[in-house]
Order: sequence, then structure tokens, then C-alpha cells
Amino acid sequence: MIYSNEIIIKKLIMKRLFYVVLMVTFCSSCHRSLEDRAAQECKEFTEKKCPTPIVDNVRMDSMVFEPATRTIHYYNTLVSAADNRLVIDKQKGKLRQVLKEALRSDAGTKAYKDAGFNFHYTYHSEKKPSEVLFDVNYNTKDYQ
Repeated sequence: MIYSNEIIIKKLIMKRLFYVVLMVTFCSSCHRSLEDRAAQECKEFTEKKCPTPIVDNVRMDSMVFEPATRTIHYYNTLVSAADNRLVIDKQKGKLRQVLKEALRSDAGTKAYKDAGFNFHYTYHSEKKPSEVLFDVNYNTKDYQ
């Protein structure tokens, strides 16, 4: 009797262990890396929401994840009064500071900032789409 109970208990333990291993394997395969998540979120945002409505003379055209540099790159267009190289050149320092503060306070990018991602902002002219009016990159030392 004791011998058969030991066999039954061992079988139950083995069965449970099998299910635990199976569940761990299944669950770990569901988790994507943060880089994969960034690429997917950028792609979905661009497909669903870009170009965004114009707010304060700025329209976001796309958001792209660049895996080689772990950079989330925002492509924007300046319109109306903001589409002016002279004004932008005079205000570059202020623009850098405002963007840096916005990035620091943005809770939506917290996981990426915690992981040391870079953030790049490019602003094109609406009148001359190939012209870059402002371009800035931030890394961990800039936003932490």
C-alpha cells in the first residue's frame, strides 16, 4: 500500500511539475523585448494616428524605432508661422530646453527612459518638406 501511494504521489508531483514548466515556457514566449515593443508601438501609432492634427503649428508625421541605436525618432512638420528658419535658428536653445523638459516629464516614455533609450526629434518645413529646420537628439544624460 505504501509503495503504491508513493508512486501516485510521485506521478502527481511530476504531472504538476510538467504543467508548471509548460506554463513558464508559454508565458515567457509571450513577453516581447522592450525593443520589440517600442518598434510595434511606434509602427501602430504612425499607422493609426499620423499625421496628427496640427497643435501649436506642429504636426507629427511619424514615429520610428531605430533598433541599432535604441532611438525613438519623432518626425514632425512645422506649419504656418513656425515654418520660418530665421525664427527657429534664433530659438534653438530654448527649443532644446523645452523639448528636454517635456521628455523628462513624459510618463508615457518612462519604461524607455529607464532602459536608456535615446529620443530624436526632427522638424521639417511644410513649405519645403526636404528642409530640416530643427533636429535634436537626447540620451540618458540629457533626460535623467
